[in-house]
Amino acid sequence: MARRPVTERPVEGETQDLVVAVPARLSRLNQLILAGLDTRLTFQQYRTLSRVAAGQTSLSELAARGNISLPTVSENVDGLVRRGLLATAQSEHDRRAIILGITDKGRAAVEAADAALADAVKYLLADIPAKDLPVVTRALQSLYDRATGYIGEQLGGG
Repeated sequence: MARRPVTERPVEGETQDLVVAVPARLSRLNQLILAGLDTRLTFQQYRTLSRVAAGQTSLSELAARGNISLPTVSENVDGLVRRGLLATAQSEHDRRAIILGITDKGRAAVEAADAALADAVKYLLADIPAKDLPVVTRALQSLYDRATGYIGEQLGGG
């Protein structure tokens, strides 16, 4: 069920069009970049590897952080393990729990993806004056936070 707008402030047609179109275009760009690497990745695989590299080592942590289901995370992780990008181990504290770790091959894939995506971000931001970047960053963070909250509410978390 769609939510009512939180504000009655009118949204200009072009703004609405861009808020809808830009994420799709950026998603496509990310797909192209990640698929062009030596170790091809989907965006979901990249995010999983990045999060495990950053210390999120449980399936439930990954599911919660990504606002996705545990079976989806499990399937994604299984594929990354088969490719030798992630490794699993049994928790010392809970034999039912699996602890995830990134392999050297997985770390190299994340580093290559990070570098390629950073180059794309530099390209995308090249025409924006440095003085305007803080405003752009705040606007993007606001959109990200609002979208994350909306997703959480739709999934029953809010």
